[in-house]
Amino acid sequence: MKKFTSSCISRRLAILSIVMACAALVATGSTRADSMLAQAAPPASSSGRGTVLKDRVSIRSRADKNSEIVAQINKGDNLEVLNRKGTWLHIALPSSGKCYMSTRFIKEGASTADAVNVRCGPNANHDVVGKLAKGEKVEVVKAEGAWTQIKPTAHCTCWIVAEFMEVAATAPAPAAEVVSPPVALPVAPLPAASGIKPTEAEAEVHVQYVVKDGILASVRDETNPPASHELRTEEVGGRSYRIAYLETTEKNLARYEGKHVRVFGNERWRNTERYPVIAVERIDMVW
Repeated sequence: MKKFTSSCISRRLAILSIVMACAALVATGSTRADSMLAQAAPPASSSGRGTVLKDRVSIRSRADKNSEIVAQINKGDNLEVLNRKGTWLHIALPSSGKCYMSTRFIKEGASTADAVNVRCGPNANHDVVGKLAKGEKVEVVKAEGAWTQIKPTAHCTCWIVAEFMEVAATAPAPAAEVVSPPVALPVAPLPAASGIKPTEAEAEVHVQYVVKDGILASVRDETNPPASHELRTEEVGGRSYRIAYLETTEKNLARYEGKHVRVFGNERWRNTERYPVIAVERIDMVW
């Protein structure tokens, strides 16, 4: 009887040892998995405001060490970062960058044609760093015969090696949205006792920073619209649809009419309105 009892106890101890060993293996695997997750840290921000970390850093016309040097910047300079390409950052051209355009495409301080090349030197062999829309205003620095030097515009860009800049992210900019045609939904009748509409203060307002592409147009055939211009989808089957109204202090939006643009700004959408209103901070041509 004692032998039988001793045998049972031995078996139980052996089973307990096996269970504990399995638990240890599971815990080790879990720890390794957690360690791998911790190492997979999110990448550094690829857009926002960037601060230069060294003096006399060259910025170039392309993401290539052999491309033209457009300007040099110094430690502490703060620039707008547009996106990242491998080990390079695409940035807005600083005011120190030299820009030239063909004199024949400028009249009274404005571009006379669409898609006019802005180059980093005064001849056609220099790289393109931006483009101008017809009617776009430019600030002339000096004329050099067939070429005119201008100050960099909002559409002029260049490249810098990423390790020379620290990027601080700004408000998130969502990717270009796919906009579906608006669908008219049936409106449920209000109860007879409720004839009260929400006041401006009571109406829920959703605000977010957006980046949206579309065709810029004047608002037509509408009484008292919230803005004079709007962003619309491209025509499909002869029809296009409103994406949003555009609210801006820019007085010459007409120069963008009928053109494909990218709009940056804060979108405001009240629950009592069918379409949002974008307070435009910046407009880029999409070529």
